[in-house]
Amino acid sequence: MVIPILLIKWWDITHTMTFSNDGYGFTGGTIILFLEAVCLTFYVTSCHALRHLAGGMLDRWTTGISKVRGALFSKISIINRDHGFWFWISLILVFVGDAWTIACSKGIINDFSLVLIGGA
Repeated sequence: MVIPILLIKWWDITHTMTFSNDGYGFTGGTIILFLEAVCLTFYVTSCHALRHLAGGMLDRWTTGISKVRGALFSKISIINRDHGFWFWISLILVFVGDAWTIACSKGIINDFSLVLIGGA
């Protein structure tokens, strides 16, 4: 259920790189939303449920697809150790991203451009 929402989050980042004057670039908001999406991706992919969906309920991981599932289970288990860390970092960055977006939309702060390509 969360994977489609995460994909939409990544898709939104592409919209922060497109400007109204047919230009492209990176802004402060792009960086914040990118970091937020990276941390949310690590949080979701280090989830206990995803780990057991990938390789759980198997007696042995020796042949065929079970070997692949076992390897996937092992890789997810490595990042699962930091699941709590990714939760807190993601929570903080979601707050910062939302606050940044609201502040820019209300004119409290101006989003600064770092790299501009094309446009007038």
